[in-house]
Amino acid sequence: MLESFIEGRVRLRSPLMFDAAFAERLSSGLLKIGGVRKAEVNPRTGGFLLEYDRARLPLSLLRRAAPLFSQMDALENLTADERLPALETLLKTL
Repeated sequence: MLESFIEGRVRLRSPLMFDAAFAERLSSGLLKIGGVRKAEVNPRTGGFLLEYDRARLPLSLLRRAAPLFSQMDALENLTADERLPALETLLKTL
């Protein structure tokens, strides 16, 4: 799932990103977080790129989102109808 994590950028890859509704909700939810500059999906590769302002969203705060990324693996096993409500729950924890 997690491909790279450097200050200012996180890159993920997941089959979940091929689900357009899921990917859109994830992007829009993360863009509401102060300091997030970009949250975009590449639907051809299943990739997801998150770029953020390191000054506004320091690593100590971003670590709080780490459980979201690890729990997304479990969402891959859910049906399409179950994924969005589960994602909403995860996003609320941020």
